[in-house]
Amino acid sequence: MEVREITVEEAQVKIPESLVYEVLDGQPVPYQGFREVMAGNKKLEDIMGSSGLQSFVITNVLVRFLMKNLPEEEYDILSNKAGLHLGKNNNLATDIGIYPIGVLTPDKLTNQYLDIPPQVAIEVDTKVDFSQFNSPQDYLYQKTQALLDFGTERVVWIFTASKKVMTATAQEDWITHDWDKPVTLLPNVTCPLAELLAKRGIK
Repeated sequence: MEVREITVEEAQVKIPESLVYEVLDGQPVPYQGFREVMAGNKKLEDIMGSSGLQSFVITNVLVRFLMKNLPEEEYDILSNKAGLHLGKNNNLATDIGIYPIGVLTPDKLTNQYLDIPPQVAIEVDTKVDFSQFNSPQDYLYQKTQALLDFGTERVVWIFTASKKVMTATAQEDWITHDWDKPVTLLPNVTCPLAELLAKRGIK
């Protein structure tokens, strides 16, 4: 993926809040395609939605797997780009967050972003514009480290184009492997991602 330097003129343009996907370490991270919206060539809804494959992997594979395999009395599962407020100028989104039961108390479930780290955060692809970073990897690593510093124990990235999985924890080296290997989501829970996709004819 080509990474383009932002020009001085672009840096001076304020990105509308509606086009900002996240704020990472004080830096607004806009949606991919935000320039086309600002230029009037696309509508906001043209760039915000998930791809069909991304949505399918999140909902029909991962969330369904977690619902079947995690004890209901032990874990809560959040999806739908759950917002996380890590601190001042740090607001991130997660595709799936796994929380131990008892952490998401009623007083924490408001109309605001959650300020509680998930035990596990799972990301499937991303819709952000990488041009403010030296490379797409810089964004992925910076967001991953921010989640770990926040208190998340495990961050899992699933990339549908390359069919790769990256897993990061604070205590171990981060690893990347093909998605045909079982994906560890919790210490005793592994997801046979490729096998589940193959059952639906997706290879």
